[in-house]
Amino acid sequence: MRLPLYRGATARRRDAGGHAGLWFDKFCDRWRIEQSTWTLKGDDRNNPKLAWINTLTSGTVGEESQIREAELRLAALLEKRGGRWEVFTTASRFVTGLGRSHPVENGFAWHPTLGTRYLPGSSIKGLVRAWAERVADPKPDGQTVDFLLGSPRKAGRICFLDAVPVEPERLEADVMTPHYAGWDADHPPGDWRSPTPIPFLVTAAMTLFLFGFLPGRPVSAADLNVVRDWLRSALAGAGGGAKTAVGYGRFETANGRTEDLRKRRCDRDRARDERIRAERAAVERVARLAALSPVEREIEELLDRQDRNAAEFIVIIQEVRSGRWDGNAKIEVAAWLQDRMQRERRWKEQSGAKNPAKDRDFQRTMLVKRWLGGE
Repeated sequence: MRLPLYRGATARRRDAGGHAGLWFDKFCDRWRIEQSTWTLKGDDRNNPKLAWINTLTSGTVGEESQIREAELRLAALLEKRGGRWEVFTTASRFVTGLGRSHPVENGFAWHPTLGTRYLPGSSIKGLVRAWAERVADPKPDGQTVDFLLGSPRKAGRICFLDAVPVEPERLEADVMTPHYAGWDADHPPGDWRSPTPIPFLVTAAMTLFLFGFLPGRPVSAADLNVVRDWLRSALAGAGGGAKTAVGYGRFETANGRTEDLRKRRCDRDRARDERIRAERAAVERVARLAALSPVEREIEELLDRQDRNAAEFIVIIQEVRSGRWDGNAKIEVAAWLQDRMQRERRWKEQSGAKNPAKDRDFQRTMLVKRWLGGE
């Protein structure tokens, strides 16, 4: 019998840059044949399901550059739309997507492009609504909850976005052990039954996630703050994802990482603005050079290669003295020098110094005037 895999899928280790979700869901190769049927059943010494889970627990998952790009884009979107966002850290293990079909029995909710764990915005909204209705103190009235989070008849004002990690995440193998599986009326549950360990994949504690929401329609800053408080309390008190009743999925605010992300976003925006200004300046310079005469263009290109600490007109005077220009080109350069020296108030046709020979501006002015005369 052939192994139930895609043709050519024979790799035993996941490529470091590959999508962990595709690897975990589609390329499980720990199958064995039992009574002419492919199975992942094992024993105490050989557990194929746990072996497959452990292919993702030795390092981290998610490409750092892609995650950084996603978090910055998400934070920028939320700020531009007047939303709120914060970075939270998992205070306990986090798991979601267990109900998804998978050969190891328990699935895993993978972000479709990042290849990491994520929490859908719809799940976050349901969590926040349940907290607001049942636990929040002070307890809001039903109209406020419906206005902000919606009702069966009308959409709410607040939209929750998917929560994604802000750095490559570390995964771990966990296990649940049902003691009373497979019982019926003729075979009731009892302590004499053997437990059935079932391994599953979880996100490790102390993993950072970015949570955010934005107004779909205008709301007040006070309303946004109320929803933010509900979100914080719900994540800490109830938890997100699966198995929250036994302590999974608790989140705490990570204020330091939130501020770090804000700084990185500001730095990125500043770098982008500087790049745009530089590109615009380059385009404008090309257009300006195209409108200049050949001599003026040569002067501009020469100055671009010179030390900007020296006065520009002094640089050009030195070039004229070296014999760079002659004839009409030299006269045109002299006219440029006169204009530049006059704008910088360095053009002196008369000297008030006791020794005019030591008055540099006066001597330069006389030199340029001679060049203007064709000397």
